[in-house]
Amino acid sequence: MKNASTFAAHPINAAAAILIAACGLGACGNLPPAPVLKPIEVSDPNTTIPSARLTWYPQGFETAPRSLNWGVELEYARGTGRNDQGLASNEYISLGGNNLQGPQEVHHRAELSYGHLGVTGSQRFGGRASSLEIEWLAGLGAAEFTLVSQSRIAGSPTLSARQGLSGVALGVGPRWSITNEVALEGRLQVLHLGPSFGETLWYPEIAVRYRPAKAVALRMGYSSMSYDPSKQNGGDSAVRIRISGPFLGLHLIF
Repeated sequence: MKNASTFAAHPINAAAAILIAACGLGACGNLPPAPVLKPIEVSDPNTTIPSARLTWYPQGFETAPRSLNWGVELEYARGTGRNDQGLASNEYISLGGNNLQGPQEVHHRAELSYGHLGVTGSQRFGGRASSLEIEWLAGLGAAEFTLVSQSRIAGSPTLSARQGLSGVALGVGPRWSITNEVALEGRLQVLHLGPSFGETLWYPEIAVRYRPAKAVALRMGYSSMSYDPSKQNGGDSAVRIRISGPFLGLHLIF
């Protein structure tokens, strides 16, 4: 009687014990899986990122060994990435209060632009390495992305977002002058909003530069942009943008 009265006095514990036992026998196996909020992944390794760069050297540009040059640089680049993202039956993405629920494939289109205005400098080496120089940049930059995510299911909402970033722009990279007209160069550029926000855009590139005239250079190579913007709302999906591919750039030098 003591055990029976104790069991009856705690109906909640009894119900929990029955539920646990039923789950152990497989009765919970038919419950649907919990919904999972997935990040929006825009990854396109086959896009193009055209760029335009303007550099002004007030005292001219010297190419002698160990020469040091200072100037002002303005640059703008823009790329568009497209890809499809698959969602399982218990997965969904969300932006601005609108959701797209799986199972389905969602088409993403993201435009990412970058620009900076800053002070640039270059230091040429001496001796046998006199054809090699290091170039750097420090200034202010800005970036903006526009995202559109669309479902192929009729009547589904279109998810969209637009966001800007401004902060400190830094860059550094080598240049190897093969001839007076042809050079091989690379640069890693970073746009950072600050430690309190933690947003960073990465923009590395490698290129062959052909200079048919003193004030004009054509740049051809490979570049990429990576950016993880912050969420606008707590319930939004995280957004990750990775675009890369060949590029053609124009560089005006004064």
